Amino acid sequence: MCRLTLVIKLLLLHYASQSKTDIEKSCNEDVSLECPVSEKDSSFLSVAWYKVNNGNKHGIIRRGNGEEPVYYNFSREVTFGEKQDLLLRKVSPADSGDYECTISANVGGQNQNHKVSLIVNECVPTAPLTTLNYLNTTMTTPTSPPCPKQLLDLPVTWSIAGYAAVALAKIVLSLIVIWVIRLRSSRQRYNKWHN
Repeated sequence: MCRLTLVIKLLLLHYASQSKTDIEKSCNEDVSLECPVSEKDSSFLSVAWYKVNNGNKHGIIRRGNGEEPVYYNFSREVTFGEKQDLLLRKVSPADSGDYECTISANVGGQNQNHKVSLIVNECVPTAPLTTLNYLNTTMTTPTSPPCPKQLLDLPVTWSIAGYAAVALAKIVLSLIVIWVIRLRSSRQRYNKWHN
């Protein structure tokens, strides 16, 4: 019984290692995620590629070999390549994640699933270089900072404080305008009575 359990665990470990592929790419590269469709499985009902985010699947489905893909909650532009590969052009870190290829077989065939984990490295801008000649010594320096500017979200309290400050400024300005109008009208009435 122990040997059978050991054999089953080894088979499961082997299957798990064979069914998921890790791919690491650089920013702005074109990536082809392979879906292992064998020659004998070339007739299938449909092939679907999904990106899995927190248990939710977003993807595209292609029914049959010649049909146009149908997008299902998938906002990124992608295409199918040869052998049902998923082609992602100019990837960014937002494309990182787990992808799943699901092959739905025709009647009598066997459905297949294949998982791919895509890791896209951070985009590092390349700054153009300038050459400086100073006392016959040539130095090359970047013309722009090497790190991209990162925008930070303001905390909610800062936003509320900003809105409150604008509201208070409007109230103060409104009171000043009302005071000036009353002062003018009282002067006009005073001048009218005394003239």
